[in-house]
Amino acid sequence: MLRDLPAHRDLLWLPVVREVRVRYARAALGAAWAVFPPLVMMAVFSVLNFGRLIGEGHPHDGVPYAVFAFVGLLPWTHFATSLTQATPSLVLAGDILKKTAFPQEVVPLARVLAALLDLGIGLVALAGLLAWHGVTPAAAWASVPLVFALQLVFTIGLALLLSAANMFFRDVNYLLQVVIVLGMFATSVVYPVETTSEAAGAVLALNPMSAYIDAYRDGLLLGQWPSAERLLPGAVGAVLSIAVGATVFARCAPRFAEEV
Repeated sequence: MLRDLPAHRDLLWLPVVREVRVRYARAALGAAWAVFPPLVMMAVFSVLNFGRLIGEGHPHDGVPYAVFAFVGLLPWTHFATSLTQATPSLVLAGDILKKTAFPQEVVPLARVLAALLDLGIGLVALAGLLAWHGVTPAAAWASVPLVFALQLVFTIGLALLLSAANMFFRDVNYLLQVVIVLGMFATSVVYPVETTSEAAGAVLALNPMSAYIDAYRDGLLLGQWPSAERLLPGAVGAVLSIAVGATVFARCAPRFAEEV
């Protein structure tokens, strides 16, 4: 079904534009809310001295903790926002599903793509933060879009899977809220995986989101191209996520109108 989307790109573009227009329409801070949450979390974890978890001799020892944390919080916020918006999206679009025939993947995909606006604003803040702390551009920064492409595929796959599951089991949406909170601490968002125990580190290293975030830090903060070993869990996670998500969504789609 995903292969049919290019022919219906207008159907995908319109809900993305609508989502972007209404998201901050009545908010006093407007689009500033896109970058406010990760900045606040960065400040909180800095005040709580999470920087002490970056031990002496670690590759990021000497990197300002605020920068280290924000590089993790920014992609995690896009991931979390995408899933929390996409998971209930089919239920919220129930009237449209009943009345109109169209590629139903458009509904959760629009939520994921609309979250790119927040990410774009956050990247401006990140650029300012890097410049403020004297982090200079390097050739390895070119790896960031490639890594994000993997993250986006991974996110889309999960969005399709969770939005379909939520049509049949509404608990999925509530469970996701808990998993997102716990998941941040099971990912190298605010601390490096290497600081955990050997057993925990081995498990966390298999987390695709940890692979993406660590790869961003390698490129942006160390000026190093992410190694194949570093990216392997992320690549495998992206392939499995989109394959399973698209398959489950396609098989469940004919029943969505009945389940609304």
